[in-house]
Amino acid sequence: MAEYKKRIVHNFISLSFVQGLSMLFPLITFPYLLRVLGVESFGVFTLIQTVVLYFDLLISFGFGLTATKYITRSINDIEKTREVITAVYIIKLLLFAFTMLVFLGSSIFIPYLRHNFLLVLISFIYLMGNLLFPDWYFQGIQKMRSIAVVAFLSKSVGLVLIILLVRNSNDIAYALLAVSAGNFISGLVGFMILRRSVSVKIKIPKKIFIVSLFKESGYVFTSIILAPFYSSVNLFILQIFSNPLMVGYYAVSEKIFSAIGMLTSIANRTFYPHLSLLYSTSLQAYKQNIKKILTLFFIAFVILAGLQFFTAGYIIKLVSGTKAIPDITYSVVILQILSIGQLFSPYASFFFQILIIQGQKKEAIRNITAAVFINLLSAGFFAYFYGGKGMAINLCMIVFFIGLLNFIAFNKKLTSLSIPS
Repeated sequence: MAEYKKRIVHNFISLSFVQGLSMLFPLITFPYLLRVLGVESFGVFTLIQTVVLYFDLLISFGFGLTATKYITRSINDIEKTREVITAVYIIKLLLFAFTMLVFLGSSIFIPYLRHNFLLVLISFIYLMGNLLFPDWYFQGIQKMRSIAVVAFLSKSVGLVLIILLVRNSNDIAYALLAVSAGNFISGLVGFMILRRSVSVKIKIPKKIFIVSLFKESGYVFTSIILAPFYSSVNLFILQIFSNPLMVGYYAVSEKIFSAIGMLTSIANRTFYPHLSLLYSTSLQAYKQNIKKILTLFFIAFVILAGLQFFTAGYIIKLVSGTKAIPDITYSVVILQILSIGQLFSPYASFFFQILIIQGQKKEAIRNITAAVFINLLSAGFFAYFYGGKGMAINLCMIVFFIGLLNFIAFNKKLTSLSIPS
């Protein structure tokens, strides 16, 4: 038990380090790129990066949950592990080829892509890094330290290359190459670690397993795409019924709410492999661990929600400054309302991952789809009558609603398994 707790703590620290790097890297590089490239070239750089990141999400395809689950459950079966690894890379190669075809086809019809064809092509080196990097494998064997080391390598290489290569507004290609090269090198290093870890040999998996993995990952991918939809679309809805100032007040508070909620994502990635293994080996231990995690979430997020409520004014000033928001009162109230949603925020994503562990992928996507639909109906009402405050109330309701739906589906499956207390 002591060893398990030690591993959990180490994995949580490693993933927190990775998340910290992801937040710190733009804070360092973006001001430099903006100053050197200029506003126009920086805009081109950012837009192309955004396009490539959407392709990147497609290639990842939910393997952070599905492949991780299968790796964890086959950790003592080297042949099965090799089969899972091969299946994942086959699917990722097909998805990579698909993204290339989509890009080439889009370049014919979309003038912007055609004009910046070479720049986007350079950025595809970034996708090759994602193609190679087996983060799902490291999560499955619960060695997140490897992810942290490789992430540090990626950001360091990217930062050094940006400083060395990007010198004026004409160096957009070098900027994209620097970021892409860092990611590609990290992917290559990660793949080499994988090869040494399991002495990877090509083991052609059965077609039925590849199809099954593709379908299951497809459900997860769709859910991941839909999950942030209700929060992003709310900004547009608020804009329709209010004004840019109101949207700004709400956006600042919502970003802070989401940033605090990132702790949930880190915790979920830490616990997920262990829970996945327990589900296939000891249902009793699986249930007991879930109870412990829920207790931990409850205590932690009651404290975080309380801190968010009582220090909302200080947080708004710290993040935005008084010049950006001269009158912070409205944003403070919105952030305080969202502290209620913070109480429920860990459960929606936690139970979503539990549904994936329990093979309830259809229920997971059905629940998120229902939440998105309800949000489209309720957001307009709250925005029209109550502005940004109403939108904050709406977000709290939706977060609670998703968590409740996922919990009901989880509990129904657990009850059917007749696990004793």
